[in-house]
Amino acid sequence: ARHAITSDGFFELKSLPRKAVVVGAGYIAVELAGVLQALGSETSLVVRKERALRNFDDLLSETLDDEMERHGIHIYRNTEGVDRIVVADEEGEGGGD
Repeated sequence: ARHAITSDGFFELKSLPRKAVVVGAGYIAVELAGVLQALGSETSLVVRKERALRNFDDLLSETLDDEMERHGIHIYRNTEGVDRIVVADEEGEGGGD
């Protein structure tokens, strides 16, 4: 997939993406989303269920979600995962997979 990388690929990026979507609800996904947002990428986090780190303490995962949103990370919940990636052009129209 031309527009997708693994968490290891993050360290091979030559430049910061303007926008980034992180798929996952574990601590690596949460950490990558936080780093990308802090560095200036418009960042979204896609989780299959209700929240990130859902197997951790409820207070911790709920507070984490609140803080990520407060810092500008868009969280897409209850998605059941991602089937494909569609890259939109500047007007928001789907430009291809």
